[in-house]
Amino acid sequence: MALDFVKEGHIAKVGLNRPQEKNALDPDILLDLHRAWLDINADDTIRAVILYSCLPDIFCSGMDLKTAIPVLTRAREPETESERWLVQVGPHVGEAMLKPNIVNKPVIAAINGYCLTGGFEMIMGADLRIASEDALFQMREASLGIMPTGGSNVYLTRMLTPCRGLEILLTADNYPARTLLEWGFLNRVVPRQELMAAATALAERIAANGPLATRGIIRCWRESRDMSYKDAFAKELEIGIPIFGSQDAREGIKAQREKRKPNFPGKY
Repeated sequence: MALDFVKEGHIAKVGLNRPQEKNALDPDILLDLHRAWLDINADDTIRAVILYSCLPDIFCSGMDLKTAIPVLTRAREPETESERWLVQVGPHVGEAMLKPNIVNKPVIAAINGYCLTGGFEMIMGADLRIASEDALFQMREASLGIMPTGGSNVYLTRMLTPCRGLEILLTADNYPARTLLEWGFLNRVVPRQELMAAATALAERIAANGPLATRGIIRCWRESRDMSYKDAFAKELEIGIPIFGSQDAREGIKAQREKRKPNFPGKY
């Protein structure tokens, strides 16, 4: 199985696991990822997600040049279910991996080792990012004479300053985790042996909060980021006011008065 997908309480863990191919994204794992996101969306017990690598030295080497790229470029006709799905998705494959509005729960990317091209683009769609000290990031397309089209041109220049984002894209250089922490792309950098513990602790902290509130915050962030202030404030009220009147809100206030941990039902 190229994807390890487990649910532990209110947390879903999605692990890339293609050792021989260094977690290169082939049609099978891309379809499995898409199905995992749909499963997570439909499961109201899940309140946070961790995306990680099962391999010790690499997060993801990018798109699989032997399988995914020939199918996407129509160098050969699709033969399997996952290849036919990939052709149907076509240029929107980045959204099928992980992009805003695809996963409706907070997603934490736990990154170790090499995180290259398509793998780098995939974690740009996560909401929070924790990296190990050995993590190394690269968008190498320009060095191959091609332009990345999985979202990095949009993401990096907006998530970072335009000049920082363009530097990553135009140089095709390697960037260590500490640099991207300093530039604001990462939430924190931890020793390799502490990576999953740190990601799990963060997921558990988020999962302990009201699920309607956390989903509302994620939705508001994603839907309002390109709006004017006026429209963004209106969107905030549209999403947030119903949560104020929810069962979650009543339970949270009651628990605060009674000095106990809340038991959120996740209902309006």
